[in-house]
Amino acid sequence: MKKKIIIGVVIVALIGTMAALHIKSKNKSEITTVNTSKVTMGDVKDYLSTTGTIESTNQQDYSASATTAISNVNVSVGDKVNKGDTLLTYDTSDLSNQVASAQINYNIAISQKQDAVNETNVSVEKLKQLDDSVALALLNLDSANTKLAQNSSITSSISGVVTAVNVVNGQTGCQGPAFVVQDLSNLELVVQVGVYDAANVALGQAAIISNNGMTYQAKVSKIYPTASVGTAASGGNTTLPVNLTILNSAPQLKVNFDANVNILVAQALNVVNVPAQTLLTNKNGSSYLFVVENGKAVQKNVILGVQSDTEAQIVSGVKVGDSVILNPGSTVINGSRVKD
Repeated sequence: MKKKIIIGVVIVALIGTMAALHIKSKNKSEITTVNTSKVTMGDVKDYLSTTGTIESTNQQDYSASATTAISNVNVSVGDKVNKGDTLLTYDTSDLSNQVASAQINYNIAISQKQDAVNETNVSVEKLKQLDDSVALALLNLDSANTKLAQNSSITSSISGVVTAVNVVNGQTGCQGPAFVVQDLSNLELVVQVGVYDAANVALGQAAIISNNGMTYQAKVSKIYPTASVGTAASGGNTTLPVNLTILNSAPQLKVNFDANVNILVAQALNVVNVPAQTLLTNKNGSSYLFVVENGKAVQKNVILGVQSDTEAQIVSGVKVGDSVILNPGSTVINGSRVKD
């Protein structure tokens, strides 16, 4: 009984093997129409495509005094200012009075010290007390003058354009910046790069920014040392901020607008290359493609270099002029008869 079962199993297996061989043979005998492309020499460039926000490379925020009232706001949004221009002046009458009072006290201390020196019976201890009084009066006078100088006005530390004014005459203090001045002649694009793409971004890489039908040259100028976590409702994404300096004049670009960018993360110039749609992957992760030779599809294992979305550098496996099959379907196997 057992022998019959074993013989039956063997027969089934043989039938299956013969059927598979028949199908494979049939596939090879049938002619499959394919599209092909030639292996060529050329440049392969891989770009990281993303979106960022236009910002100024130089921005300064200015805070208003919480203790001194504003006398006059001198600028409005959109005004151009030069370094050293006055943005606002304070009402310094109280501070001026404090300086005057401190000056009087200092003069009195000096006078008292001089009177004591002129006396013949003044003790050393008394002179020391008077010296301390003079020193304290001078310290108070210097402090009052410093406070007056620091709270008389706000001047711009850069040349640029006023992009925010959040104070009015008579106001004391301000939540947030009282003024924002930005250098709009020097712009940059700030992008958020994901964890997988961050490894491919490097300082100095060239990029092309596009906005409203126009393109601008740029380069990666800053990569932040730490990632940031977003606050999306569905859960924050961890990204790495990257700054790209815009190299040419871009008056059409506006701060806080979004723009698209392609960062050149890798390139291979004048190399053997094939269209990306010719490539397939083995179970072990290696790459291969099919070359048409004498009317048959011949599988070629290849080693890849730089890859983009549209093409790939071939380090070895095929040669320039070979015809490679585009998008080979399941009917194309090693040895299949094919026609272009």
